[in-house]
Amino acid sequence: MLATIAVTLYYYVQRRRKNQQDIDGDFNFDLLPGMPMRFSYEKLRQCTEDFSKKLGEGGFGSVFEGKLDGETIAVKRLESAMQGKKEFLAEVETIGSIEHINLVRLIGFCAEKSHRLLVYEYMPRGSLDRWIYCRHNNAPLDWATWYRIILDIAKGLCYPLEEWRPKIAHLDIKPQNILLDENFNAKLADFGLSKLIDRDQSRVITVMRGTPGYLAPEWLTSGITKKVDIYSFGVVIMEIISGRTCIDHSQPVAKIQLIYLLREAAKNSNLQDMIDKRSPDTVSNLGQ
Repeated sequence: MLATIAVTLYYYVQRRRKNQQDIDGDFNFDLLPGMPMRFSYEKLRQCTEDFSKKLGEGGFGSVFEGKLDGETIAVKRLESAMQGKKEFLAEVETIGSIEHINLVRLIGFCAEKSHRLLVYEYMPRGSLDRWIYCRHNNAPLDWATWYRIILDIAKGLCYPLEEWRPKIAHLDIKPQNILLDENFNAKLADFGLSKLIDRDQSRVITVMRGTPGYLAPEWLTSGITKKVDIYSFGVVIMEIISGRTCIDHSQPVAKIQLIYLLREAAKNSNLQDMIDKRSPDTVSNLGQ
């Protein structure tokens, strides 16, 4: 009888341990170098007033505004413990270990049972898409501001691709992942789809990922290099100049894809027609 109880208790403990491992998966956070601050789920729930003020949402979760020790923060909550698991670990490892003026700072994270959250610095001007497409009644920016924003994006891309070891490819560069501070300084966010490129590697092999319209043609071969981010950066610049999204299904069929419009404009020497006419500057200021 005692032996039966002991065996039953042993298997119960082992099952509990396995279930906990299934929840935590590969997340041995204590072994990660330069780990940011770790928060409890209850702490972040209180900081965000029960996640009541949503700032936005993406493919893997939603972002909420919160207050931590008097400082405004942005808390990204993954909607599922299984969905976005690798993306969560990638963000904690990469952003938690690098700092740059043009990368959104990761303050901390939560990995408690099924809860996966990231705590970022708050960017009061929001994401770049609302300014390109003039959403939320945002007024068009002048070209001098756009020029600084483009330079900021380039600097944010250059650091992890050229100056960090191992190299880091973002793999999802788009306006929604570029945030602006109070002074319209741009910072890259959301490295959840990032892929580390070893120092001696010129390319990595991975499944296709990212956002339609920003994917480089080389994704079709599943062999990617850091150039995929450069291609996406070029698409973002096109959107800034034209003031429209790269894929707009509200347009006639011939005008849905922005890159096709660019090809036709270049072919017919009508590149001036691509420039957003809503800018308060004159067209001539673009070339200054």
